[in-house]
Amino acid sequence: MSSLFGLDSSDRLVFVSEVPRGLACQCRCVACNEPLIARQGTVREHHFAHASGREPCDVSHESLLHRYAKQVILEAGGLMVPMDSTVAGHLGLELSSAPSADLKLARIEVERSVQDVRPDLLGHTEEGLTIAIEVAYSSFCDLFKVDQFARQGLAALEIDLRAFTPEGFEPAAVRSAVLHDLQAKAWLWPKPPAQQEAVPPAAPSAPATAASTEAPKERLPEEIVTISGRWVSIKEFPSGDLAVRVITYDPDVVSIVKTIAQANYARYSPKWKSWNVPRWRAEAVRVELRAWAQRVSIVMQDGAGLRHVPSPFAR
Repeated sequence: MSSLFGLDSSDRLVFVSEVPRGLACQCRCVACNEPLIARQGTVREHHFAHASGREPCDVSHESLLHRYAKQVILEAGGLMVPMDSTVAGHLGLELSSAPSADLKLARIEVERSVQDVRPDLLGHTEEGLTIAIEVAYSSFCDLFKVDQFARQGLAALEIDLRAFTPEGFEPAAVRSAVLHDLQAKAWLWPKPPAQQEAVPPAAPSAPATAASTEAPKERLPEEIVTISGRWVSIKEFPSGDLAVRVITYDPDVVSIVKTIAQANYARYSPKWKSWNVPRWRAEAVRVELRAWAQRVSIVMQDGAGLRHVPSPFAR
């Protein structure tokens, strides 16, 4: 909500707890530019109010959090990032024994388009390295965007700030998460081996195989399976991740795909209307979708509706 953030006299975005109380805050509304009062009493939660008494303007918390996090990085001129041999090799950095590196950025551009992608920030080091930085709250980078980073050879880092809800926002904690902590940061590309192969604890471990003696698996850029006459696209990216999408809308088929995707740790991309499946669950999703294509039976009930049999993989 805009009532938690304002613009100070230097046009910096500030949280209500960071400024003096009352009109002494010298803040303006981020939406309408009207003067604000910082209300910091002991009864109600601290908030900004329009000096005129009008209702708070409607601005999403996610937009303001994005702006605040980007401002923190711009003002600091860099941030600590996780580091391993894969990332260090791509960036041409010398890998130390520490699992992190202090990334100094001589120049930072805000939302500058690079071919088909527009990262939140585009940082440039004095050595000529370019790094894309994404700030995520409820919308995370989908596989299409990650694929674009990979095609361009553009290193991309994502910072997960979903913990900082309007009720759980603390400026010092946000600055620490953005600038110093590593827990909420992950490289989208290149992906360190630990991230490529990591499986959440709840997921079953794949049996050990003699992969080193086998020929490389042939990649299927796109596979189409048909479930009850509806096409389902399974597109594979160079990373091994999948994008699964129902081409012709059908509520029952959409429900089937959604159930399979969610059971395999996929994330939905509203922009592309696809479920993005991590590479370590890709083969399981292929097998289950193919099984549905072979066995599912969707029948008409007096021409009024559709009914489908239980999944052959029902748990």
